[in-house]
Amino acid sequence: MKLKRRYTFLYMPEDDRACRQFNLPRWTLMAAGGAVFLLVLGTVLYGVDVRSGGAWRPGGSELARRNDHLRGAVHHLEGQVDGVRLELAAVRAVQVEVASTVNLPLPDDETYAAGIGGRGDLLVRPAEIPGTAAAGTSLADLDRDLALMLRRARIQQQGYRAMLDTLAARGEARNHIPSIRPLDTGWLSSRFGFRSDPFTGKQTFHRGLDFSTPVGTAVRVAADGVVKAVQTQRGFGKVLKIDHGDGVTTVYAHLDRILVEKGAKVHRGDVVARSGNTGRSSAPHLHYEVRLGGRPVNPLPYILDSYARN
Repeated sequence: MKLKRRYTFLYMPEDDRACRQFNLPRWTLMAAGGAVFLLVLGTVLYGVDVRSGGAWRPGGSELARRNDHLRGAVHHLEGQVDGVRLELAAVRAVQVEVASTVNLPLPDDETYAAGIGGRGDLLVRPAEIPGTAAAGTSLADLDRDLALMLRRARIQQQGYRAMLDTLAARGEARNHIPSIRPLDTGWLSSRFGFRSDPFTGKQTFHRGLDFSTPVGTAVRVAADGVVKAVQTQRGFGKVLKIDHGDGVTTVYAHLDRILVEKGAKVHRGDVVARSGNTGRSSAPHLHYEVRLGGRPVNPLPYILDSYARN
């Protein structure tokens, strides 16, 4: 069909007004149609752009690029979390080994493995952003894993502190056990138990150990404690008594000089006196006793070191 150069339009109103006639050139109609087409096309493209976030454009939208970056970051964090989980498991194994070696209790596995609620509500949920549902799920999982690992790390820290406290208490207790010889030199001349009295020849019970040593030899305290008595006794001469707590007392007799005063705190290995020959003594020596609740016991099982100095 051949297109006309001009078109005539007739307007006929419904009332009694006169009809009107319009003559429009072809190019005017084509321009008007093109304008309407372009307007509709622009509206459609704008809607598509809004819905897709501009992903159809070369390089995608800023939001799409940020979502891709977020996915990569989450994947990297997953690897980091797996590494931390393995390290915590290794630390737990060491903790179990140490506790077993020193005979200390550990938190039970159920307590250690217990989980807690994460801080997910404090996170911006990327799952609400189009195209990031998988990343949001991963972030929620990572949040729970990190919260659980934090709890386990705290439990391990508490466990190690408890072990340190227990070991410190044991060390403190050991320091108060008389476990060294009271002399650096000298030889054991009389043991604990029945023996012939050096003056009467009769069988008498010897309540300690005698170490033959020259007058003036340094006498060392066998364990930590407090000086209980500094006195002179008939038969024992100059006597020093040390209270080590829990009913344990050590006695050092026939001394030449006492170098500490009553009430003084002493530590294992401190020089507290000089050996002598005072009291009822047949030769220079040190009489040494260990008493439990006031009752003399054999000191030899307590002596773990051959010499006073370590």
